[in-house]
Amino acid sequence: MKLLSTKSRRTKIGFLVSTLLIIILMATFLPACTTTPAEEITLTMISGWPEGVAFNDMLKVFIDKVNDAGEGKVYIDFLGGPEVAAIGEQVGLVRDGVYDMCHSTGGYYGGIVPASVPLYYAPPDPVLLRQIGVTALADDFHRAQGGVSFLGFCTRGEPFTIVSKEQITSADFSGYLMHTLPMFTAALIYLGASTTTLDVPDFYVALQTGVVDAIPCPLATVPYDYGLYEVADYILYPPMPLTTSGHVLINAARWDGLPEDVKDLLTEKMIETEALVLDHFEAATEDVIVKLQDVGMEIVELPAAEADKYMYAFTDYIWGVFAEKNPDWIPQMYDMCKPYLGQ
Repeated sequence: MKLLSTKSRRTKIGFLVSTLLIIILMATFLPACTTTPAEEITLTMISGWPEGVAFNDMLKVFIDKVNDAGEGKVYIDFLGGPEVAAIGEQVGLVRDGVYDMCHSTGGYYGGIVPASVPLYYAPPDPVLLRQIGVTALADDFHRAQGGVSFLGFCTRGEPFTIVSKEQITSADFSGYLMHTLPMFTAALIYLGASTTTLDVPDFYVALQTGVVDAIPCPLATVPYDYGLYEVADYILYPPMPLTTSGHVLINAARWDGLPEDVKDLLTEKMIETEALVLDHFEAATEDVIVKLQDVGMEIVELPAAEADKYMYAFTDYIWGVFAEKNPDWIPQMYDMCKPYLGQ
């Protein structure tokens, strides 16, 4: 009996030792074999335009696409528009890391990224711009000049015009004081205008009180969304050969530090959104032009010879000015765009 008891005790001890060794091995190797789910990345986003303005239409589509597809992986936290930060300050704030992303336009951050301004004069279709290399070039010069990465376009396809209280009947703008931004200034001065720069919310009062005589602006969204039809009577034709251009930008270091699958997702959703942009804004422009005429605005056509002078100022002349100011980037952009200009 003693012999049997001893064997039994040895068996039990052996079992306990084996079990203990298994537990130790599991404790040692299990953490190495278990993957902790990655924490969802939040990217803060601001826009240069307030809620309800058409410029944000496709931005909302992009954000929804990312947040739906990126659940658990990446989330864009849209914080608002100019009530968060003025449009002219937003790119600098993204560059400095205050916010991760913004939706802005070169007319308001051309002081930081001068080479962004000619994007207004590139062909309007963002799908084409990506295909011919303009989008990649835009990323290069946004990084070099502004410390931000260029993801793509959420606004394009709406041409520009000049709205005024009095009829403009020639391309001689001498005696007119007009609002300007970097994409207009050289051409307006070439045509004889004096210029000053206003923020969009100030357009209404500036026209109403005679601070300016005329305002170059997007043909549909600004005159309608900001009620300029109440203080201006005329829309100048032909439209300028440039288009609205809303850019989605992200702090370059933040972009570079994102996981590759997150970068791929953001790029994929931007490309999907860009496929919708041109049709959306062209249709919106046609619709709003009718509305502007319904509320009393009148389209005024320049005579043919005057229209030629006007168009020259906003084509050959201004591309030459841009190329001289940004020789490292703009001649290359112009070569990419030239076969498609005027189509």
